[in-house]
Amino acid sequence: MKKTTRNLWIDIGMFILLIAVVSTGIILREFPVDVTGYTVLGEPRKEWADLHWVLSLALMVIVSVHLLCHWGWTRMSVERHLGVGPRALAFTVIVLAVISMIAAPVYLTKDLPDRKEVIGTCADAGFPPEIVAFAEEAVDNRTSW
Repeated sequence: MKKTTRNLWIDIGMFILLIAVVSTGIILREFPVDVTGYTVLGEPRKEWADLHWVLSLALMVIVSVHLLCHWGWTRMSVERHLGVGPRALAFTVIVLAVISMIAAPVYLTKDLPDRKEVIGTCADAGFPPEIVAFAEEAVDNRTSW
């Protein structure tokens, strides 16, 4: 496949993903969290949020591929306009990637329920007493489960 054809398909894919991410973001903004029992195009809010998340990840990947395909231009532009050499640029990209990998799990799990809340939910849902006792013991001993 020619380089120009490959770049065209990457750019088309990036544009489609951008439109999809913006569209699902607008739907999520206009579809409040506290509204239950309602759907948009037959899907509940959680499904739209999951779709938005997957599309956002795909857009991040395709933008990264786009930048890698144009790495020479990216490198020269950064050198020319920011005065940063290729090693400093590579170091900065790696550091930002590592910081993102450290910060993402903290940010993504901040709204998860406390373990004691989960155990209470399990007990209320009718889980066998052995499983509830095991979970309570794990929380008391601070072991992972």
